[in-house]
Amino acid sequence: MLSRRDEVFKLLNNVNGKLTANDVAEKLQMDRANASRYLNELFKEGQIEKLPGKPVLYQAFKKEEAKSGISSTKTAFDRLIGSAQSLKVSIQQAKAAILYPPNGLHTLILGKTGTGKSLFAECMYKFAREADMVSKNAPFVSFNCADYAQNPQLLFGHIFGVIKGAYTGAEQTREGLLAKADGGILFLDEIHRLPPEGQEMLFTFIDKGEYRPLGESQAVHTAAVQIIGATTESPDNFLLETFTRRIPMTITLPPLAERQLEERYELIEFFLSQEATRLHQTIRVHRQALMAFLLYHASANVGQLQRDLKLACAKAFLHYKTKATNYILIEQDDLPIYVQKGLLHLKDEPEKMNRLIDVNKTIFKFYDTSEANDIAIEDVDDVYQAIQTKADQLMKEGKDQSELEEALHMDVDQYFHEYMGQLPTQQSAKEIISPAIWQLTDQVYALAEQRLERKYNEKMRFAFALHLQSTIERIREQKHIVHPDLNNVRKKYSKEFQAAIDISALLEQSLGIEIPFDEIGFLTMFLTEEVVESMFTQESLVEVIVMMHGRSTATSMVETVQELLNIESGTAMDMPLSVEVKAMYEKVKAKVQQLNPTKGVLILSDMGSLTSFGNMLTEELGIRTKTVSMASTPVVLEAIRKASLGRGLEDIYQSCQQLFENKYKAQILRTKPTKNAVILTCFTGEGVAEQLRARVAPVIDESKVDIIVLQFLHKEAFRERIDQLMEEYNILAIMGSVEFQYREIPFFSALEVFSEGGIDIVKRIINDEVPYDQLISSLEGNLKEVESPEQLVYFLRKIISELQVQMNIVLEPGVDIGVILHLAFLVERMKLGGVDREFPNIDTFTKQHMIEMQITQQMMENVNLEYNIIVPQSEIAYLTQMMTANKVIVEEN
Repeated sequence: MLSRRDEVFKLLNNVNGKLTANDVAEKLQMDRANASRYLNELFKEGQIEKLPGKPVLYQAFKKEEAKSGISSTKTAFDRLIGSAQSLKVSIQQAKAAILYPPNGLHTLILGKTGTGKSLFAECMYKFAREADMVSKNAPFVSFNCADYAQNPQLLFGHIFGVIKGAYTGAEQTREGLLAKADGGILFLDEIHRLPPEGQEMLFTFIDKGEYRPLGESQAVHTAAVQIIGATTESPDNFLLETFTRRIPMTITLPPLAERQLEERYELIEFFLSQEATRLHQTIRVHRQALMAFLLYHASANVGQLQRDLKLACAKAFLHYKTKATNYILIEQDDLPIYVQKGLLHLKDEPEKMNRLIDVNKTIFKFYDTSEANDIAIEDVDDVYQAIQTKADQLMKEGKDQSELEEALHMDVDQYFHEYMGQLPTQQSAKEIISPAIWQLTDQVYALAEQRLERKYNEKMRFAFALHLQSTIERIREQKHIVHPDLNNVRKKYSKEFQAAIDISALLEQSLGIEIPFDEIGFLTMFLTEEVVESMFTQESLVEVIVMMHGRSTATSMVETVQELLNIESGTAMDMPLSVEVKAMYEKVKAKVQQLNPTKGVLILSDMGSLTSFGNMLTEELGIRTKTVSMASTPVVLEAIRKASLGRGLEDIYQSCQQLFENKYKAQILRTKPTKNAVILTCFTGEGVAEQLRARVAPVIDESKVDIIVLQFLHKEAFRERIDQLMEEYNILAIMGSVEFQYREIPFFSALEVFSEGGIDIVKRIINDEVPYDQLISSLEGNLKEVESPEQLVYFLRKIISELQVQMNIVLEPGVDIGVILHLAFLVERMKLGGVDREFPNIDTFTKQHMIEMQITQQMMENVNLEYNIIVPQSEIAYLTQMMTANKVIVEEN
């Protein structure tokens, strides 16, 4: 089993040259982040070289270096996934067994079914050849004792050989496995199926190196064979003590459940890439399905994981071939129920899951590695690559130049501000930028400071040097450079643009290359006052303090965010339940005084008294504070990221509040505006959007629902336009070619709308099929504790609509009005202090519907906040039951 990491190592050896992480990702069709991770692991283990400069280059050791022992750690075992983690001790034992003089130690491998015992034995054999403990052409003979367990004579004959006439049916002399394995290794799988007399014959061979084939009465045969046995059973129960004493090395392989989550991800990646190669197709996996594979209990370990993945691929391929899908996509429904139950363990290791699975991605791709050049890999860290990828896509759609420019419009200012804030520290700059680039950078800024009469700090110069190094490489590789907003840059920064022209001439003369006109637009951005000011204000930052109940909750959350962002900003304050509130406040106050913040403190807390600390700190210390309660990892991530970019306290606070409101706040579930609308969007505002209009118009009553077509430029601009429309419209749904999740508005991709059955779901959510006016009238005389039944009805309507979207269900017609009626009276009863009712077998129901219960709990928090009540767990269960029991069942053809 070649791991993806081993493929990286093999590629470097085969290329015999220098490669970047990007090069490796493109050639092996893997995610760039994974490629970078494997390269760094190999470098840390001393298996490859890492060369200074930018971009960082990697190469295999030269042959003469390998001979001198520099790459001595490179072995067959390194191809095993987990070689540096869960299998590390087992591999050390195996190496010791192989290298033990003079001819190694006989070994017994223990492990449950599917843990990889056979593969491990093969690696021991390969290592023996690499270490010259056996010759390069030494045999490796594998035999499963279970195949002949019911016929001991035949079993012994296979292992030791047979003399003609030894038993009925032995019509000719045949050498055994010991003879075939002479000078090498004999692997006996399921060795516990070897009967006691066979074990005695084998330990005689182990003792003396001698054996007799069946039927041999005189001649003694000799062979030099190292025995490796494997069993799923306890050796004490099935093997003779006299036999086990002669096998000095016992190695136990861990079951899949005891291996790290990162290793399971690598295994999944490896197996899916294998299947993609077999199918010569990219395999897409939905986020939910990938998480299920990572978390479910595979009783038969790695072997079962491989089989379950293969089954899921087969189902997805079937959907593709029958035209049910346009590509090979593994979804949650394609998985056996025992695999789907892995999603019940989502809370077990949330931080690791967030590190392994990008929270911003829904579909993950696994590529056919045999056709690496046919698939383009997008590098999210390279603005050129992002633009180029989008340009390629649009050009394939037949867009002309003007359409390309419009479609590729982006907020370049925002890109540069964020780009600056995410750069490595100055201390590491010398390691990744070549001296020639540094020298050229100094010349560029000497010219810029003279022409523009302003100063540029070291971090600014480093940012430019990093960009310049990438640009030079891109130009020399003849990659196209497109600036999406060149004309506006020329007008807005005319002085800087003229200076950039002179700088481009300097670069052309020094480097012997031709600087494209579009690149001058990018050079201009590194000279503007706005970017300079942002660089100088980085030193004074808002302090972010995360306070959580528990012994390590805050620390774990902050460390996760710091690791994701590769920065050290952010302070964690854990509050064990044994600590008194007053003592915790004094501890926090001391920390704030130590930090001595000048731009303010943002406090992120989970609940209770911690949320009140901000006001007290402001009164006592006279510092500006803002507090966000019920903070989650995404909120902490947003806060620390923006603080590291030098954003102000109010700006960061509003961003966190917005992120929080998008998930939980009841205030956004507002009352019904006067008009309804559906938003259709694509890059141009025409193309896909107009096709969507043709698709949905027949199912929409345009006297009640307006269809609005918008152009999608940048997310921020599009979000502002949605906010404006929400002042006038109740937006029922957004549909388009670019995924846009905002303010709990249901989003439908173009693929979903055009797929079979998709239009029916759209119709149910969009159309006003429930007599809400009659419902409001009937409630007005019956609700005493609710000020506005109308507001309550439309509030609950939004809740039910969002529940359907998040649970991925559609209620039967008329059921939603019944659920709203139920919830309306529940609110009334709770405000009157009504007694809880019990839900039968609630623990069993919660385990069976854990995901749905979590979604319902989350949505009912909105009701709690809006109406100052606490909906009990039993009512959460009843509502979940109503939703799941009354969903539309889609019949399969």
